[in-house]
Parts: sequence; structure tokens; C-alpha cells
Amino acid sequence: MKAWRTALAAGTLFAGLGAAALDRSGGQEEALLGYLARDKVVSLAAAADPAFGSFSPSPAALASLAALVDPVHVRMFLCASRPDDLKFAAAIGRAFEAAGNAALSVEFVGVSGDLSEPKALIAENGVTAAPEVILYWLGAEVGRMRPRPGVVVEEELAAAILQARTQIAEEMLADNEFFRNVFHSDLPIDCKRCHLSSR
Repeated sequence: MKAWRTALAAGTLFAGLGAAALDRSGGQEEALLGYLARDKVVSLAAAADPAFGSFSPSPAALASLAALVDPVHVRMFLCASRPDDLKFAAAIGRAFEAAGNAALSVEFVGVSGDLSEPKALIAENGVTAAPEVILYWLGAEVGRMRPRPGVVVEEELAAAILQARTQIAEEMLADNEFFRNVFHSDLPIDCKRCHLSSR
């Protein structure tokens, strides 16, 4: 609980983002390193696999993502030369866009296949494999996931967000102030105590 309070108070979400300016003058490979725009990721995925052009996010994932109230941020590290990485990232980007929820934000970071670049971003975020998705809720990191072939990545992401929120809420059950300020009616927890005490 103490670690969660510290992270929340520190507002760690965007810590260190400005520390990794990249030199993109070395050609196409360098152009796919560092922060990549969502539209760029989607266009690269469609170029790698034309079938992705007809992709539609899972309705179940969209419903879960659209219902989120408190800020959720996703930072995904991917190797843009690998079609599977691109399709995972593009599916998440499309799902976030289709959810139409201002509480959601996403950013993509292109990395080299051997994780040697971009060094600063990889080191700051403790990335040891790609693809890797880092989840933030209310400004603090709450979990990570590594998409695997054969999964519906947007459903897996929505489930991971719900699981992380539920775990934190369970740890904070004794904190009435937390529940007064955080949306939680969709979580599978017994929080009668916080509602009864606020009457």
C-alpha cells in the first residue's frame, strides 16, 4: 500500500520521457526507432499484412476500455521490422481509438531487434524483451504484458487493466479516501465498508 501511495504521489507516468532524444538521420531503420505515431504504426502494419486493413477491435475489449473513468496510459515497445509486433501495436492503437475514451492514451516506442537502441528509453523503462506493454493507472505503473501469437491482444490488454485495478483496490480496501476519489463500481470487490462509512 505504501509503495502504491508513493508512486501515485510521485506522478511517475511521464518521468524521463524527455531524456532520450534520438538521431534519426541514419536511414529507414533509425526512422523506426523511438516514439512512433499511432497512424504510422497502423500504416506499417497494413503494409506488412494487407489483411490488417479490415481489422476491427473486439467488441468485448471496446466495452471494457470505453467504461474506464480514471486515466489509463499504455506504453508499448515493439520492433517495427517484425510484422507480428506491428499488428499487436496497431490492434491496440485501433482499439484505443475506437473506444473513444478521453481517459485512455497510448504511445509506441520502436526498438531494434537486439534491444540495443534506443538505449535511454529501454534502460529507463527496464525493457528486456519486445514486444512489451507497460500499463499505467493514475500515473503509476501497475503492470506489464508481452503479447503472444494467437491472442486477441486488445482483449488481453483490457483484462490486464481490470486485473491491475482490482488488485490495487483490494490492497486499498481500508482506505476510504482512495475509494471516494477513484471509480471502482465495475471492479469485482466488496467495498461496502467505504460506502457505509461515507454516509
